[in-house]
Amino acid sequence: MKKFEDIIYSLKDDLIKSIQALVSINSVEDTPKDGMPFGKGVDDALKFTLSLAKELGFKTFYGGGYYGYIEMGEGKDLIGILAHLDIVPVVTPDSWTYPPFSGEIHNNRLYGRGAVDDKGPLLAALYAMKAVMQSGVKLNKRIRLILGTNEETRWEGIKRYLTLEEVPSCGFTPDSDYPLINAEKGLLQIKLSSIEKSTFTLKGGVSFNSVPDSCTYEGLNIQQLEDRANLLDFNFESSNNFFKTIGKSTHSAKAFQGINAIGRMAILLHKENITSSLVSFMAKEIGEDCHGERIFGIFEDDASGKITINMGSVSINHKKQELFIDIRYPVTKDEKEVITLLKNKASSYGLDLEIIDSLPSLYVPIDHPLVKTLSEIFKEVTGLDSTPISTGGATYARALNNCVAFGPLFPGKPKVAHEVNEYVDLDDLIKSVLMYAMAIERLGNEATS
Repeated sequence: MKKFEDIIYSLKDDLIKSIQALVSINSVEDTPKDGMPFGKGVDDALKFTLSLAKELGFKTFYGGGYYGYIEMGEGKDLIGILAHLDIVPVVTPDSWTYPPFSGEIHNNRLYGRGAVDDKGPLLAALYAMKAVMQSGVKLNKRIRLILGTNEETRWEGIKRYLTLEEVPSCGFTPDSDYPLINAEKGLLQIKLSSIEKSTFTLKGGVSFNSVPDSCTYEGLNIQQLEDRANLLDFNFESSNNFFKTIGKSTHSAKAFQGINAIGRMAILLHKENITSSLVSFMAKEIGEDCHGERIFGIFEDDASGKITINMGSVSINHKKQELFIDIRYPVTKDEKEVITLLKNKASSYGLDLEIIDSLPSLYVPIDHPLVKTLSEIFKEVTGLDSTPISTGGATYARALNNCVAFGPLFPGKPKVAHEVNEYVDLDDLIKSVLMYAMAIERLGNEATS
């Protein structure tokens, strides 16, 4: 630990300036351009990072706009650090206290979209590599920082990397929580639909992976809905021709921390006999139950907990009815079982089921050398409990065998990724640089398979 601390402190100013420069690049995935499969912003961020790494003395490779990598060390075995340069959109820039692409520092926090997800942690890993290089530590394995480009959407960049390039034997991604995450639930994103026509319209939610904070109904019986909402203590807004339920948004992986406005709307409509096949399904089979017990029963395991189901968005009009659902299922459970249970229930309402996206679960046992090494490092640096945790979130750790998420968010700290006023705490980030340097040294010399 000591051999890295002074070096990291000497690199701190350069690290901060590099993060500010990278945050200033709007790297939201955009329309493809010639040689830029995810748009100019993502490509600019990729090229900036590779250029910086080259200046720092590393070997680099540009993968045609789909990915890049930065490498150090020697040996046959390859250890991977997987991070990403794309960001989620800034939907309401005027709501930010500091401009989202400025990288301003206030109260030791560097603000900006991507500061913590995942540009700051990516550069923390890069400067950890630099600290190891400057320390003179010899590595018996190669360390490769793999730069992803559309992690927030379809993972096409990392999939192309895995098809064309050498696959690491193990690794970590600096894109979640400490002490480390060794279990990530399986993911299913599904559309339920019907061609049944409707006399009313319903619209709510914007994405699979967010609990919707509003859902709007246009049709008859507004007063009855108001009365029912007051009786149930549901928050709402209304006028003569529309009625809107108000919920609380959060990531679908933690749906139990939010209030699903679509679920509440379905309950109200069903109770007032304003219904359809889809409304009946939503109200009777899910409602406000984010664990879907009426569909799946008690569906959980010791490694990762209960299944979660989120009604992310809905659209009902005179032409069609569509519901988009996000499911995170336990790591020891089978995807086919989840689909079968949901399909059986949906078909009883005349609903069609279409799988839009899926990701397998991840589970690296607690006694695996990789998990033990990273747990020990976290304990040494922080003195905190280093027991691995599980999540419903999806990180690049799923892309490899023997890969886990390692930071950057410390226990008890607020989750600001994807939020207005996203920031990275600079003291925490420097602590991450130290732990990543220690991880590079140990994984680069230890048996990890």
